[in-house]
Amino acid sequence: MGHHICALVVAGAVDAERARSVGLHAELVHGDVGVFPIDHFFSAYWAAIRGNDARLDLPDGLPSTFPDEAVLRDLVREVTGTDEPRFAIIQTEYFAGIGGQWAAAFAGERRLTSAQASINEALAELGVRASESEDEFDVIGLSRFRVNPDHLDRYADLCDELGV
Repeated sequence: MGHHICALVVAGAVDAERARSVGLHAELVHGDVGVFPIDHFFSAYWAAIRGNDARLDLPDGLPSTFPDEAVLRDLVREVTGTDEPRFAIIQTEYFAGIGGQWAAAFAGERRLTSAQASINEALAELGVRASESEDEFDVIGLSRFRVNPDHLDRYADLCDELGV
């Protein structure tokens, strides 16, 4: 079975009602870390709607479908109520054990992870700690979250309507 996800991982308290109002629905919550499925259409839509063409400080070599819009930071600021929220963007593309994963963690505008960061590194920057038997990925339950939910499909259509 494959593993194909993209998500915004947010550290700290999140206003669930505000999050839902901007299309963020928690798939997983572990302690004070929430995992909100997104994709590049989601971020492109919100960037277009808000007229924000700024980009996050991301390293080279990420897939073209890795969300890079700075509007994601703005959304996290809004749902956490903090100026320098701690968050990560993660993405996986695996099938039958072959594929890759990508991640970048931030504190506000400052990227916390290196150019080739793993999801575990990004989660560790957000305070997730591995146990003796599980790495950070498994500790928060990402092995059970295998594919993004269908509610994100509408953002591709919305982007088409906006011409983005």
